[in-house]
Amino acid sequence: MSEAGAGGAAAAADNFNTFKELLIERRGRLLIIQFNRPAVQNALRRRTIYELLRALDVANADSQISIVVLTGNANAFTSGNDLTDLLALQRKSGDEALDVHFRASNFVMKSLVKKMLMNRKVLVALVQGNCIGLGVVICALCDIIYATESAQFWLPFSQLGLCAEGGTSWSLPALLGRSKAAELLLFGERLDGQAALRHGMIASLVHNVQEFWTRLDKHSRLPTVSLMSTKRLLLQPWRQQLLDALDAESDQLDALRRGPTYRAQIMAFARRSKL
Repeated sequence: MSEAGAGGAAAAADNFNTFKELLIERRGRLLIIQFNRPAVQNALRRRTIYELLRALDVANADSQISIVVLTGNANAFTSGNDLTDLLALQRKSGDEALDVHFRASNFVMKSLVKKMLMNRKVLVALVQGNCIGLGVVICALCDIIYATESAQFWLPFSQLGLCAEGGTSWSLPALLGRSKAAELLLFGERLDGQAALRHGMIASLVHNVQEFWTRLDKHSRLPTVSLMSTKRLLLQPWRQQLLDALDAESDQLDALRRGPTYRAQIMAFARRSKL
């Protein structure tokens, strides 16, 4: 590496230390973004999402990065939105603060979806253990999903008094087919690693994580311009359809969040999660 390149890498490493809820690691031309809230199965709160947006910007701007890998730990990719955080917010600041939080939810979701869709680098998800709610949304926005046999994909939108979000009303039927996607989105049925492979949601099962990283390192050395060009071609036919679905979902979510069912369901779910 040149002196300038080494200096840039050192500066990037210093910048990575400012992330508190993500672990960011650069391995050659790979950038690894790891959700890092193990005490709550990597549940995502607003700060976590804002850090993810920043990490994606770092990857996008770095000409030496060709592949970004999103992952968690052996127990969980992420358990989705941190509902216990909502319970704490309500107890500390009352219903009005909770209303402000909910009103901002569509803006935050749209920011995340658009940031991932517009990222020029190849986005890869490696899922081990639980991948719930927003975790599935994030995976569906990646270019390639890999999972171990321990993976469990779950979308409890109906259980929370919500509907599909993050473009999943379009992305999941595209990945799984309409009927299987409907079963997950409507009924909250779970999908394990083997079933995800069988239905085409993941590219392959990972049996040896170290071999996975060796393979990804090899792929990352392919010409970046070629990887990015093919990614643009793959995204072009369906980017706008996903954004249209995102807008339609946001309208439905606004109505649901204003109704009594959502508030009752999500707070009850949060209390159960805290037990």
